[in-house]
Amino acid sequence: MAGRPEGRLDPANGPVQQLAYELRKLRVDAGSPTYREMAAATGCGASTLSQAAGGTRLPSLPTLRAYVTACGGDAEDVEQWEQRWREAATGETAAPPPDADTPVPYRGLRRFEAQDSELYFGREDLVARLVEKLGRQRLVAVVGASGSGKSSLLRAGLVPALRSGQGPRPAAVRILTPGPHPAAQVAARAALAPPGRARTATRSSSSTSSRRSSPSAPTVRNAPPSSTCC
Repeated sequence: MAGRPEGRLDPANGPVQQLAYELRKLRVDAGSPTYREMAAATGCGASTLSQAAGGTRLPSLPTLRAYVTACGGDAEDVEQWEQRWREAATGETAAPPPDADTPVPYRGLRRFEAQDSELYFGREDLVARLVEKLGRQRLVAVVGASGSGKSSLLRAGLVPALRSGQGPRPAAVRILTPGPHPAAQVAARAALAPPGRARTATRSSSSTSSRRSSPSAPTVRNAPPSSTCC
């Protein structure tokens, strides 16, 4: 244990690190004995004493007593440190849980939906390209590896952009997953648009193209002018 540098501690980072910080200061004030010397004086393992001041977890009460004793503490000192240990233990277990009403900006493996547009960022250039291309052609395909963010790009990026009036405003925006009967799905969704007006359907699917892009980002591709949405 001699000569091995210890990791940095921030006493403001919770009661465990605060107690560890104070234990290290106690050891320095005692002349910086090595943990092997402290172990020989108390019968407590050197690694156990080192971990007591590590700041990653609260040491046991017997380990704390051994640490303080090895640093020259008497019975009164040990009693005072026991009180500090109890305060740290209470503070650690009584830490308030995260506010359940606070919105979490991360979706993990779940896709971002249209209502998550304020939390969705980093794809502004792709969204702008999609809006620009949809203003010039009827069908634009977004292809990419599974998990690259195609659904989030369309739902939380493109759809809110279209609804907010960026680019040519479509008569209607429909989100659908084709399923086993894609033509019927498109017809059912398109029927919700006002009669006699152009209909726009946005397809969200987990299928990938043989011309697969890098998993780091979806890719916008031009579709042939004669293509139809399915």
